[in-house]
Amino acid sequence: MLIKTEAFVLRSQKYREADSLIVLFSRKLGKISAVAKGSRRAKSQMLAGIQPFCHSDFLLYQGRSLYTVNQVEAKQIFYPLREDYQRLMEAAYLVELVDTEINEGQPHPRLYSLFGSGLTLLSRNETELNTLVRAFEVHYTRVCGYAPQTMACVACGIVTSERWSFSAAQGGILCGNCRYQDPQASHISPTCLKLLRYLGTKPLQDVVRLKIHQKLNDELQQLMRSYLLYHMERHQFRSQKLLQQQGFLPVIKVREKENTSTTLTETGKSGTVIKTESGENSDEQKE
Repeated sequence: MLIKTEAFVLRSQKYREADSLIVLFSRKLGKISAVAKGSRRAKSQMLAGIQPFCHSDFLLYQGRSLYTVNQVEAKQIFYPLREDYQRLMEAAYLVELVDTEINEGQPHPRLYSLFGSGLTLLSRNETELNTLVRAFEVHYTRVCGYAPQTMACVACGIVTSERWSFSAAQGGILCGNCRYQDPQASHISPTCLKLLRYLGTKPLQDVVRLKIHQKLNDELQQLMRSYLLYHMERHQFRSQKLLQQQGFLPVIKVREKENTSTTLTETGKSGTVIKTESGENSDEQKE
């Protein structure tokens, strides 16, 4: 039976003498494995469309255990991702997240759309990489069904507290009175909590020109990575480890500080400014 579908290529590896074994994230079919016969030959017309990250139209033959690629036409190659090591590894991180969530033969349309938006924005020069990846992580937890509770204490429901903690185990923020329920919970600064809430309410394309102070990014990165690893039952992300080894990412240790000075600004025609000085926070809207 022949099936026509569009799909992203998550992985590609050598298979037999001249073939490739590819893992696809298909809009119709979810995650599937397929053999592209003869694709590693020099004159193969399939090669461009089966590279990792490619978004292509496939004509597949469904066999007993594997699909076979009959035809492939590349729609978007995302070539800029291969020209920059950090962009390449961040794209690999998005693939790790997606590959962990999707199951064989089960479509996931919301994640499919989010992944496509993430790769598209990641390949643009004007995109702030840290902002995009942080926003993708927040939206990823939402479409996967385990977004952290950030508007009220997960234990008692209170919405105001002088001090908040972020608990992966409890699934969100804990007020000062409920902090004891998770001894491993991490302090989250007021500015970081505002940023977490903000990123969760805006589409990716609306925040990718937002510049986040490095310390604020490090804090949110540590919290979200810990949250994701806890819910995925994993110890690390391979792509992020490689970025740390190459010096693109620090080994982050979040320390609690009562008074910090952190600025969040957005480039472009309009944006949101979140600023803290001497521990105080304010919101200002620019027209």
